[in-house]
Amino acid sequence: MSTIPRIQSNLIYFYDLPQGEFTSTQLAKIIKDKTGYDIERQPQVRRDFNKPFYTAVVKINDNAKFNEVCKALRYFDINGKNCRALPFQNELLGSNVQRLAENNMFVRRIPKSDSAAILENTFSKYGEIISCKVSLGSDHESKGYGFVCFRDAAATQKALEET
Repeated sequence: MSTIPRIQSNLIYFYDLPQGEFTSTQLAKIIKDKTGYDIERQPQVRRDFNKPFYTAVVKINDNAKFNEVCKALRYFDINGKNCRALPFQNELLGSNVQRLAENNMFVRRIPKSDSAAILENTFSKYGEIISCKVSLGSDHESKGYGFVCFRDAAATQKALEET
């Protein structure tokens, strides 16, 4: 059973950003409005037109501000569309297949109205969650399934047994 190490960088990855409606200036304003923090550099927005959503990366050098922004923007919305912001963790990349298999669980039959925040709230009683996602279609509507990644494989196992 594996445990995913704590965050070691101060990079925040933003996911599920609405394509065509989103700019780095808008993200900087969201960060400022929600946390009072003026970021030092414009966010790096990744616009992959083969994917339905944009992603972005923000580096925050100050540890206290980094933690504050991560907490405030874990789940947020842009024009009513659910988005997520998570600290970057190299251990969660697809190259770590074994760890992802042990710490990640697939959840089906998620009500279409449920967000990642609701999914996290539902499963947090089993252990610390480091990533939670409701899969979205290109229309930004829930596909009815998602994933929960726990810090400890034991928490994943407990959640699987009890749900």
